[in-house]
Amino acid sequence: MSFFDRIAAVRTWDPDAFRPFVVDGHRVGRVRHATARALADFPDVFRVDAAAVTLSPRLADVDARSRAVHDVAETLAARGDAPTPRGEAYGVSETWATPARLRLDRGVVPLFGVKSYGVHLNGFVRRPDGLAIWVGTRAADKRVAPGKLDHLVAGGMAHGDSAHDTVVREADEEAAMPAELARQATPVGALSYVCEAESGLRDDTLFIYDLDVPADFTPACRDGEIVRFELMDVADALARVRDSDAFKFNVSVVMIDFFIRHGVVTPDEEPQYPELLQALHGAA
Repeated sequence: MSFFDRIAAVRTWDPDAFRPFVVDGHRVGRVRHATARALADFPDVFRVDAAAVTLSPRLADVDARSRAVHDVAETLAARGDAPTPRGEAYGVSETWATPARLRLDRGVVPLFGVKSYGVHLNGFVRRPDGLAIWVGTRAADKRVAPGKLDHLVAGGMAHGDSAHDTVVREADEEAAMPAELARQATPVGALSYVCEAESGLRDDTLFIYDLDVPADFTPACRDGEIVRFELMDVADALARVRDSDAFKFNVSVVMIDFFIRHGVVTPDEEPQYPELLQALHGAA
């Protein structure tokens, strides 16, 4: 195993297995052909042909579109053709800057292959012997990556939330971190990727934050998503990312970015350093 294996895990998908999902004349996602056939059962909501799945133009505003698609999603979930909705709405558009054309339940975001956004926080501690990073263990009942290692704080961005507000909220909910500490988190970049998921396609952009955590802060599990926190030596974290799949798939790539930015992985020690940078930040 290698860092390149971790990156490949978030960049593996077959474009021929999907067709565009179009809203208001814009491609906002991609759906599997089998999903397209299921959506064809709802002609008042979707126009389905070999080229694309298009949301009906009679649904002229965001509210009408959102209600109609949500009703379809619940019907598909009830008959076993879609994941169960989670009750958390994501805004759907073709770019980060474009206003939402549709609100879609988080549980069916991969089903429609729409762009989604999240935040990941590297919470690290400066010790006399070097850097350490806080790592969580995901609950065994999580739908995605149960039992895998995770960041101190991470979460998807709900419709209408800012990235920084999401960091502060998730820090409180997941790690019992005071808001005044969480607000010190610094945005340091983003990573985007496209990969296949069980129910469809993940087209994600993760906004990355760093937080220099004081030595006297210890996170506490609060919302049940994380069951344990560990302050891990950065060399141990690097080895686990490089040599195993112990970390959740997208956490691994954010960790690689952290190792590079903090000089844990260097061009003198990594013979494929330029190729690693290109693989990490190349086109999704």
